[in-house]
Amino acid sequence: MESKQEFGQGILYTITNYIYWLFLSNIYFILANSIFLFFFMTLQQSFSNIILYFLALIPTGPAISALYYSMEKLIRTKELSPTKDFFEGYKKNLKDTLLLWIPILSVFFILLVDFQYLQGSNQILANVMLLLMIIGATLTMNILAINTRFKFRIRDIYKLAVYYSFNKFKNTIGGMFIIFLVGVLTVLTTNFLILFISSIVAYLLIVNAKGMLNDIESNFLKTSQAIQTGRQ
Repeated sequence: MESKQEFGQGILYTITNYIYWLFLSNIYFILANSIFLFFFMTLQQSFSNIILYFLALIPTGPAISALYYSMEKLIRTKELSPTKDFFEGYKKNLKDTLLLWIPILSVFFILLVDFQYLQGSNQILANVMLLLMIIGATLTMNILAINTRFKFRIRDIYKLAVYYSFNKFKNTIGGMFIIFLVGVLTVLTTNFLILFISSIVAYLLIVNAKGMLNDIESNFLKTSQAIQTGRQ
């Protein structure tokens, strides 16, 4: 009877910890995106402000990377120090993340402009642009996950992300489904939804990418010492 009680207390303790870790990581993600939030809440939501939104979204890449860093560590070790781990991940991966994120963001904005333009003239091509953005979002999540966990050259990260998009096709479909579901829920609720569930979404995406990350560790690293500091 006593062992059952201890087990129940252990489960409750674990659940409470996870809620706390996810909640605090979520808060830090919101704070890291405060520039975008300021522009989003103060600017008129018009397509003419797209350049300002582009600039405001530049810090979002490092924020996603830091959240990934935290969630990957939580999944791997079952422990997390939300403040330390989030800002450690932000600082360690800042330079490489920006080198990856800015070109990706540029491509997304080109696709978004094309989507906006084609909506009124060619709905089929507009849907193609939308599909490309969903595929691109999934590929981007793989890119950031690899960059968070390992230290590779920028071009090698792109190559690995593309390779595993086909090699781990089930995981690719899983990532697309998660992103699509978040998009649908956002349309049905509020544009701010992602801010409240960002840590949960990141957790699910890292769980989905776990097979890819483990495979990279097994097949593309010569020694465990080659693993990035994110594995510490």
